[in-house]
Amino acid sequence: MIARLGEVLDPLTFDGLVAELDGKPVGLATLAPSPDDGLEVLTLHAALPGMGVGTRLLDAARVAAARRGLRRMWLVTTNDNLDAIRFYLRHGMHVARVHVGAVTRDRRLKPSISAVNRDNGIPITDLVEFAVNPQSPNEAAAFPSVADLDKLPPEACAAAISPLFENAAGFVGRLVAARPWGDEDGLIEVAYAAARELPDDEAVELVDAHPRIGSDPAAMSRMSKSEQGFDNEAGEAAWVDEELAGLNEVYEDRFGFRYVTFVAGRPREQVIPMLEASLRNDREAELRRAVSDCVAIAEDRLRNLRAEAPPEGPPPPQDQA
Repeated sequence: MIARLGEVLDPLTFDGLVAELDGKPVGLATLAPSPDDGLEVLTLHAALPGMGVGTRLLDAARVAAARRGLRRMWLVTTNDNLDAIRFYLRHGMHVARVHVGAVTRDRRLKPSISAVNRDNGIPITDLVEFAVNPQSPNEAAAFPSVADLDKLPPEACAAAISPLFENAAGFVGRLVAARPWGDEDGLIEVAYAAARELPDDEAVELVDAHPRIGSDPAAMSRMSKSEQGFDNEAGEAAWVDEELAGLNEVYEDRFGFRYVTFVAGRPREQVIPMLEASLRNDREAELRRAVSDCVAIAEDRLRNLRAEAPPEGPPPPQDQA
């Protein structure tokens, strides 16, 4: 039984879409008509993670709504379900509204609804409503629009933008608290302003969240690995990373934080004289330069994500209230 928005519903009394693989069912979406001539995806479940089952079911639901001439396909998920929120944003749905306190109220109808997400510790209180016009072209994207980010609950917004800043929690929290950003330029403007005002400890946290240049690529995020040129199969001479390792050690002993710079596609060999020059800076100037470069890196990542085709990730592990 599903408790949502003040109702308790049995999803198996509604129409459904079944995904099959080699004749065996591997996923189910249940669809409920809504009074506004819309179609609600009431539940979405996939038995095989990483196979695109959730994507195909969501696409099929959109086709079903379009064939009925409907102008709205929608669904809700809880505020703690960060994977599901990311999934729907990547697949062209937009945040229609956030129903603050909706899960708290629905818990009176279904007391078994958990109060806290056991995996991420987020209190389960709100419902995030997503919607899309099924008659419009699919706007799937690798990164959500700022309009959607401005509407998301704080934890979901933080999870969405964290990869831009290598998951520096303190700095990301400041940005989320400074919403609305309005557009991408607004987000970056707020980021630069926040970077200039960071206290020393949070500035170091932001810088140290980034990997050392020339360190083990296996421990890097996908974007850091690409930025440092490790995606280039030819690679660079071993002496380059050895030299960088020695300079990084000297730098960190001198300043107490990692060397970070906006590489901007330059070979790591060209970073060596830049790092040597930074060693002649005083600590305050060097920390402020590094923090500013962290935001420049994020700005470049945002631009690249906008140009990137949305990856077909695993289906959302959604267990609605």
